[in-house]
Amino acid sequence: MRLVVLLIVILQLFFENNLIDLLDDSYCVGNNTFKFIESNPAVISQNDITITDDSENNTITISTANLGLGEYEYSLIDSSGNLEYTYQNEPFFNNVPSGIHTIYIRDKNQCGVAQIDVSVLGFPKFFTPNNDGHNDTWAILGVNETFYSNSKIYIFDRYGKFITSIKPNEVGWDGLFNGQQLPATDYWFTAELIDSTGIIRIRKGHFSLIRS
Repeated sequence: MRLVVLLIVILQLFFENNLIDLLDDSYCVGNNTFKFIESNPAVISQNDITITDDSENNTITISTANLGLGEYEYSLIDSSGNLEYTYQNEPFFNNVPSGIHTIYIRDKNQCGVAQIDVSVLGFPKFFTPNNDGHNDTWAILGVNETFYSNSKIYIFDRYGKFITSIKPNEVGWDGLFNGQQLPATDYWFTAELIDSTGIIRIRKGHFSLIRS
């Protein structure tokens, strides 16, 4: 849907009556005002988005310079479809959890909704592989077959022994080595994260395996 640029047009209408007929009062002058508003769905790309991740306060900032001529509002949901931010005027989200999210950009003049997926990287401090459906595996958040799909992720024990590698499209490490449960302790990881443009981020750290 597309309307024309914001413009005020004033039309002056003249209708002349029969000047000889004193009962004819149809002569009038009137003003009509029309407002035309140019608007269109937003056009958004990864280049319009700045993300601060792997931090105490992950943020997403949307540049409005290239979105289009509409008046927009912004919403955010997580990868499970849970609403994180209702529609707001500010193109900015803070305290964003690590993982994959979808930004929705809605034109206020009802010309459509644009959306784009974004990755917010995070490195969990622990996991609890007890098969309760929560934190049963360890994986880097924000990495999948679309984001950082060529990444290399390796896990070692505290003595430097190689345990396993994780592919970006896998659910993560389940705490097993050759089918046997490893003890509850700290483990180390190295990650070479490669984005779609070829930029590489190197990250090393440790996390805890907790058994209850």
